[in-house]
Amino acid sequence: MTRAYCPPFAEQTRLEFLGRGCHATDLSHAISVDDPTFVGHQRTLIWQHLTHEETQRIGLTRPPYSYQVVGFTLCDHSSTHVDAINHVVDRPDARSVDHLPLQWFMAPGVWLDFAWKEPNTYIAAGDVDREFDRTGARVRPQSVVLYHTGWYRKFHTDRFAYIRDYPGLDRGATERLNDLGAISIGADAPSIDAWREVSEVKVQPAHVVCREREILNIENLANVNRIPAHEFWFIGLPLKIRGGSGSPFRGVALVPEE
Repeated sequence: MTRAYCPPFAEQTRLEFLGRGCHATDLSHAISVDDPTFVGHQRTLIWQHLTHEETQRIGLTRPPYSYQVVGFTLCDHSSTHVDAINHVVDRPDARSVDHLPLQWFMAPGVWLDFAWKEPNTYIAAGDVDREFDRTGARVRPQSVVLYHTGWYRKFHTDRFAYIRDYPGLDRGATERLNDLGAISIGADAPSIDAWREVSEVKVQPAHVVCREREILNIENLANVNRIPAHEFWFIGLPLKIRGGSGSPFRGVALVPEE
């Protein structure tokens, strides 16, 4: 019998999933106190709530056994996260994150490359069409569509530069993706909207489409460009926060070896 073992952490690895060999790519940033945060949002706080020494000293454990506990507080839109319907829809029946269907978080996925877009510009419907033509990727019904701008590289290197000047979708591009079958759209930037819309116009047309059509958006993704195929399976389950308007999650892209 072979003993189980703990392999080293890697952002990309090979694994067996449902009896199939897959390449897995980690799509989430680590949550830390240095995370970039929008103005008005709660900053992330993390602290050592109990140490190994303290659990023994106050009688919670007896040597040689001990444990530690880390405490944290954060906004439900911290780090890599998904927006719930009630984040943008102001109605009592708008669904919070604990009432969103599992199918939206375990779904076929497609990723598109818009790294060539200049800062603070818009991704239009024509850009979306050209990228699908280039890659040959197809959006299956009820898909998650992710796009790469390269902005994620600033997340842990310059948090102030990260939260400004990023490109984003315009209304037409967001509508086109939903018309093709996307039920969730994700960016490796602070928002699926361009920075100008978030900071100056303050209407955010991509979010407005999500509001009108009751679809989701995902923000602060990582490593989208490292997914080894433009079509994959997406898994990214949010925390089941009662009444939450969103949730951080650990996202993974799975590409079957064949």
